[in-house]
Amino acid sequence: MTERLLLRAAAAALLGLALLAAAPAGARSTVNVSGSIYVDQWWLSKKAASDRTVGTITPDGALKVSVDVHDELAISAKACFSCHGIEMEHFSLDYTPKAYFNVSAGRVVVPFGEYANRVDPSSHRTVSAPLIFDMGRIPYGDRTGWNLGVVPAPYVDTGVVVYGQTWIGERVQVWYGGYGVAGLRGSNDVDFASMRSSYYADNNRVPSGGARLALTWSQQDPSFVIGDVSLGGSFTGGRYDQAGTLGYKAWGVDAQTRIGPCVVRAEYAARRTDVDRSAAGYRFDVIDPYFDKRGWYAELEHPLGKWVGAVYRVERMERLGIPVPGTLPVIGPEASIKRYTAGLMITPAASLYLKASYEYWEMTGIGAIHSTHAGIGGSF
Repeated sequence: MTERLLLRAAAAALLGLALLAAAPAGARSTVNVSGSIYVDQWWLSKKAASDRTVGTITPDGALKVSVDVHDELAISAKACFSCHGIEMEHFSLDYTPKAYFNVSAGRVVVPFGEYANRVDPSSHRTVSAPLIFDMGRIPYGDRTGWNLGVVPAPYVDTGVVVYGQTWIGERVQVWYGGYGVAGLRGSNDVDFASMRSSYYADNNRVPSGGARLALTWSQQDPSFVIGDVSLGGSFTGGRYDQAGTLGYKAWGVDAQTRIGPCVVRAEYAARRTDVDRSAAGYRFDVIDPYFDKRGWYAELEHPLGKWVGAVYRVERMERLGIPVPGTLPVIGPEASIKRYTAGLMITPAASLYLKASYEYWEMTGIGAIHSTHAGIGGSF
């Protein structure tokens, strides 16, 4: 395992150097470097819950290098380090000739949901991601438990994204994007850990795809009590097993606005996943050969003075349908999680931030869990 991590670290460093070396000598070529680091400590009231999580102290770091070859072409790479080790979050070629037509190809970030725009810890005030986009911070969230969220973010995959934006009149901005990617992977349920394995090729011969559309009504009077209003919708689907016989489809809607000093946002996402009828070990008769995982969250954030911001979130996620063999016995055909969160983000200096939060969980078959977070991070 140590050798694997070292190899990935070396590969990430070499890719960064390669990008720097690839920059043409022309005056218009520029190299940009950015990054962030965040370390979080998570305390849970139940030891059994702590034992069934990825880890209670977790790093979250990223380093991005981009080369603007010219006005219409850029190459960028981003390496991230977290509970999954060191991985290439993306490594892509970006061709941007027009505002209404752009192409990103390679290891790309798939546009699903509004939260995909702010997954970096410096871009949101909560410590943890919403349940529907969780990437490993759920008690009993391993493959034999809840198996993460609906579409954990960032959703990174190998493929091509075509996107653009335009205006309808002077007030409505339209962002649109469609993509073809390798798709989610797994065996009798999606395995998101395999999405970040060292081999990023498709595990079957069936490509996956999807699209996102977002509309933003622009408030041109900054003094008005209601600011910009955004609405979005996303869809993705494909085959996830090696044989290419088990399918999945996921969809979501989102909304965001500003009311006075407060930012209000909400999202809903759902995924239907086929299961293998012939697998051994089901605890119930297989009537419907699929299960549904769905949920929502609503979030409010506002400032508390110049250096402090507060955030509150309420959310719910459900898993409905046949539990696959090996699943935790308390997760039956109907299971749910509710979580209530209150948190603070303190910025005592430029690019430095402190986070703290309290979470109250209600989990079917497990009961109530109290948890707290505290972390420190920075970005450049």
